[in-house]
Amino acid sequence: MIVRVGMDLVEIERIATALKNPRFRDRILTEAEAEICTTHESVAGRWAAKEAIAKAIGLHLAWHEVEILPDVTGAPVARILAPDWDGTHHRVHVSITHERQYAAAVAVLEQVSHL
Repeated sequence: MIVRVGMDLVEIERIATALKNPRFRDRILTEAEAEICTTHESVAGRWAAKEAIAKAIGLHLAWHEVEILPDVTGAPVARILAPDWDGTHHRVHVSITHERQYAAAVAVLEQVSHL
């Protein structure tokens, strides 16, 4: 059952400007994310996805408490590392898209039942 949806949109140029500060990348991305996010667009996509996930799960999350890495097909998979998160009965699905000057993401919080 879908519990909540979160969405975020960010201007890629805004992230490109922020990336001029060398500490910005380390503050926003985990080590694993930093290895694969080599463009302004990919960093902007992670920013939007982390914001969308926080909205969907209803928690204030630190940037490093969410990690988004690709699965074997390249689709983004979110891992919530926050101490307040009990993912036992919930799954988070995320989708990231880019269009010209924007990156956007949608996150869906799904309640799962264990039989």
